[in-house]
Amino acid sequence: MANKSKQKIERLLNENSGVLIASEAIRSGIPRNAVYNFVGERGLEKVAPGVFMDADTFPDELYLLQARYPKVVFSYETALYLHDMAEREPIPIALTVESGYHSGSLKDQGVKVFYVKSEWYALGLSEVESTGGHIVRAYDRERTVCDIVRRRAATDPAVYGYALRRYAATREKDLAKLGRYAREMGVERQVQQAMEVLL
Repeated sequence: MANKSKQKIERLLNENSGVLIASEAIRSGIPRNAVYNFVGERGLEKVAPGVFMDADTFPDELYLLQARYPKVVFSYETALYLHDMAEREPIPIALTVESGYHSGSLKDQGVKVFYVKSEWYALGLSEVESTGGHIVRAYDRERTVCDIVRRRAATDPAVYGYALRRYAATREKDLAKLGRYAREMGVERQVQQAMEVLL
């Protein structure tokens, strides 16, 4: 039985590119003590409570952040980068949480936190691959376009212009979805004006 648990944990570790999330392993039916025994035996490094990493693994900052704070959704400049709509990796990381989310320890991570009303929180939620090869949650292209148009005054003009040009040029764009999101977020006119210039 112990050997079977070890094999399952090893598989999880490989699937997550050298990262082991204890709660995930326990949810999959592996006994808690087997998980922590494996961590000790393999000498995995603790990177956060319940999150361990193989010493040979290059840390994937976005994946580790989301493992620690499962409610965060990467947004704004970070989402642009994940969708190849930004020229460079954003610093700091931008993410969104639902209004009312207690983000005290999250703010200590040096990230830019945006709060959104609950009816917008899940709008455009998607899964994308991080630069480290892990699947993370980020807003899709259309939601991200609506976000930057809505906060145009606070967005770097170069970032804004590049993102909209990249969106307009991509085959993956969904203008019907963009229009729906824009209506729901009250930025339909601004989004139409931004797109008219480019399309």
